[in-house]
Amino acid sequence: MASSGRDALYTTMEKALADRAAVIGSFDGVHKGHATLIRALLDEARKRNIQSVAITFDPPPSLYFNPHFNFLLTTKEEKEELLLAAGIAQVRFLGFSGVVDKEPERFVSDELLTMNIRLLTVGQGFRFGRKRAGDVEVLRSAGQEHGFDVRVIAKEEFEGEPISATRIRELLLLGHICRANALLGYEYRLKGEAAKGLGRAGALLDTPTVNLKPDDTHKLVPPDGIYAVRFGTGRRPGICYIGSSPTFGDSTHKIEAHLLEGSPEEETKPIIHFVERLRPDRKFSSLAALKEQVKEDVAQARRVLSQR
Repeated sequence: MASSGRDALYTTMEKALADRAAVIGSFDGVHKGHATLIRALLDEARKRNIQSVAITFDPPPSLYFNPHFNFLLTTKEEKEELLLAAGIAQVRFLGFSGVVDKEPERFVSDELLTMNIRLLTVGQGFRFGRKRAGDVEVLRSAGQEHGFDVRVIAKEEFEGEPISATRIRELLLLGHICRANALLGYEYRLKGEAAKGLGRAGALLDTPTVNLKPDDTHKLVPPDGIYAVRFGTGRRPGICYIGSSPTFGDSTHKIEAHLLEGSPEEETKPIIHFVERLRPDRKFSSLAALKEQVKEDVAQARRVLSQR
């Protein structure tokens, strides 16, 4: 028993002292630009036979500086899931309130050196520390002093457009879902709990309906309208309504997913994957006009989903 305890302690110490290759950033969205950073890191980590780690922040800087910021592309859990799926061995969340006012040199000694970083990969223009005084040159100088290498990766572009979380947010808020997904490298998604609705939409569509209450109120919700979506881990075809039902005079804002195949009971945690915005929300002159439009929406959603 004592030997087992010593072995466990040794393993913990060994892991703590192991050389690491790190990539650092906010990683909101874990988009294609981040994927380029991660690939560069993993390639070098394999050559050196050292463990990879992603260093990021909780809360994200955007939320720390503005507590009412509700345009995050990923929750903390989604961010970790996507980073691990990209091949990162370990994700380390630093409390942003504890590092935002540190002088750059102190950040290096307190955070990077204690993790035994031997290679640090950052994006072009990376800044850190008190008043964002730390930059790539500060890191390179610290690396020469403390024995770690710094690699700087140029900003990734897609069809001539720089990839950034800011640009992806803009596209989503404009309803340009396809373009946003192209920059993300996957379909934008909302995850949450199933909430009770009024049942009007389900009756109109004659399909199983899920009202989604997002897990994180700080996450970006696409603009009001009708969307072709895939639902759940099974990615079943569906159509999603976001809005407040102006035809019915309802002021409650809702996110309703309507499954075109299968049942919502098959999912333990509702997830809506957005594929394309079909049209904006609008008020109809009659229930009959709304029903006719809904039929067209469903047909269009099926066409879109069959091609993607």
